[in-house]
Amino acid sequence: MLYSRVETVFVAMSGGIDSSYAAFLLKASGRKVVGFTFDLLPSSMRSASNPRMCCSAVQMDRARRIADALSIPHYVMNMREAFERHVIARFIDEYTAGRTPNPCILCNRHVKFGAFLEKAAAMGADLVASGHYAAIEKTAAGHVLKKGKDRLKDQTYFLYPLPQKDLPRIVFPLARFRKTEVRAGFADLFEASAGCGRVAESQDICFIPDNDYRAFLKRFVPVKSGPIITMDGRQVGSHKGTHLYTIGQRKGLNIAYKEALYVVAIKAAENVVVVGPREALLRNRLTAEEINMLDAPPEGEAWAKVRYRQREEPCSYSVKDGMLEVVFRSPVWAVAPGQAVVLYDGERVLGGGAIT
Repeated sequence: MLYSRVETVFVAMSGGIDSSYAAFLLKASGRKVVGFTFDLLPSSMRSASNPRMCCSAVQMDRARRIADALSIPHYVMNMREAFERHVIARFIDEYTAGRTPNPCILCNRHVKFGAFLEKAAAMGADLVASGHYAAIEKTAAGHVLKKGKDRLKDQTYFLYPLPQKDLPRIVFPLARFRKTEVRAGFADLFEASAGCGRVAESQDICFIPDNDYRAFLKRFVPVKSGPIITMDGRQVGSHKGTHLYTIGQRKGLNIAYKEALYVVAIKAAENVVVVGPREALLRNRLTAEEINMLDAPPEGEAWAKVRYRQREEPCSYSVKDGMLEVVFRSPVWAVAPGQAVVLYDGERVLGGGAIT
């Protein structure tokens, strides 16, 4: 008698409804499902009073309750070293250097689909899964990363670093669902099993209390005041540390001037913040490093965006010597070094990189 082997899937469970429903769908598909909640924060950064902080006791307890309701094993996986080294330390270093990092991208690259994939393979898992709104599709040419059904929740911008070789080992069960469908179909069971009412979605940086990144950075970066100057070199104000400013920022400059001024450049090495009019933030061209191209040609036409909530704009791109150059047909606003540029061909992700 022939027996088909049942796939084992390790699913990252944050305690939220999306990853919980992903685990539910995987269990319903007949796979062997094991839930894992990541222990990410060093003890010095934990906040018992803030349940929205990543890997809080509240979130871990919710994930455990959901796993119990689904009759699947649940474990806590220690990811503190990888998270502190690749996400927290990089976050601090980037701001110190005058750039604006994206910690969600760093976490996906190094933790959720880096260290987790390695540990899962070593422990015998066939696949890893998460509650991201995205899709991985198998084609005749190989696996491709694509947008999911819910365009409003699409999270492919944060997933572009996934290596091509790892795509066959990753599954996104929510690819064919909209957020409204997830909540309508699973909210009652989720809330009853987790022992809570409706859980609000957090848009915060998960390891920073109340999303106050400036207060967070002040704990690690010495405050060094310096001049705020216009593009022609005139001083119009003072700053309290270049790491407390971002490209495109208008509020909080405390400058009395005849027109609205925005941060157009951060010169950390010179301890200077440069401001200018809004139109000074328009750019036609950018370069990016730490690139990851997903089986895309080295040059071509595409659509790109430089921020998660920004719309995609038509462009041409080329890859040479490990660098990505993007030229937009029309100028885009507030291109910030450290943020990501991500390229699309319709629904398919072509790749991207960190803007230099």
